Parts: sequence; C-alpha cells; structure tokens
Amino acid sequence: MRLFLCLLFSTINFGYCAAQAQSQASTPQTLQAQVEQELRNADLAFARATAARRLEGWMEFFADDAAILQNGERVSGKQNLRRYYQPIFANKDFSLTWTPTHAEASKDGSMGYTYGTYEARNGERVSHGMYLTIWRKTNGKWKVVMDTGSAAVTPQPKRREEKKR
Repeated sequence: MRLFLCLLFSTINFGYCAAQAQSQASTPQTLQAQVEQELRNADLAFARATAARRLEGWMEFFADDAAILQNGERVSGKQNLRRYYQPIFANKDFSLTWTPTHAEASKDGSMGYTYGTYEARNGERVSHGMYLTIWRKTNGKWKVVMDTGSAAVTPQPKRREEKKR
C-alpha cells in the first residue's frame, strides 16, 4: 500500500510540474514572440523565394487585394501588381535582396509588419534603402497586403561659401 501511495503521489507531482512548465512556456509574451518570429521567418522566406524564382517567388507572397506604394504611385490587386513588376523582373540585370530587422504582430496574430534594409541592383547601378511590409495572416499563412520602400539619400557634398572680396 505504501508503494502504491508513493507511486500515486509521484505521478500527481510529475503531472503538476509538467502543467506548470507548460503554462509558463505559454505566457502572452512568449506567444507574441513566437508569432513575431513566424512573421520574420515569412519575410525571410519571401526574400529567398524572390531570389530563387524572381517574379513568381515575389508574387507568391502577395494577397489578392495587396497594394504597393512606389515612386509616388499606388498599384493594387494581385493582377495589377504582376503587370507592374513583370518588366522589372524580366530584366536579367535586376536583383532585389533584403533583410528584415524588425517584426511586430498584432495581439491576436492576424496582422503584422516587418521592416528592414534592401539592396536593388540593375547592372552596375546599386541602390540601398529601407522597406516596410504589412502582412495579414490568411488561412494560416502570412501574406503581404502593403509594401513600400524608401531609397537611402546619398549625402550631397557641402558647398564652400564663396569668399567675399
């Protein structure tokens, strides 16, 4: 009987400790961090798919109702986006790479945004800047709903003031 009680107590204690560990691992902050890591991973997968499959990889991540803001222009809808990007990605000298530096998601995990730095190459011309991508979780997958970028401004050399005579 004593052995039975010891085994019963040990089983109950083990179950309690496992439940405590599980509840501590699932704090709101931990869950939020997991969702934000998932969002960051989606942005990294977006970059890898674009590098590997160019336009097809790029378009795979856009929601049907997505929009972009580029060069003072708004383009919306996946088919319009494809038409907009087709000539850009058709240029074999063009490449686009980026690295997310921040990811943040809404409390309910349905929306989020990433931003980071990008490099666009077109032949020997290279531009750098920052981007912002807004994401929505649809059917368990993160999809881009808005994308925009801002080229880095190259500092202009300071002019020397002309000496007065």
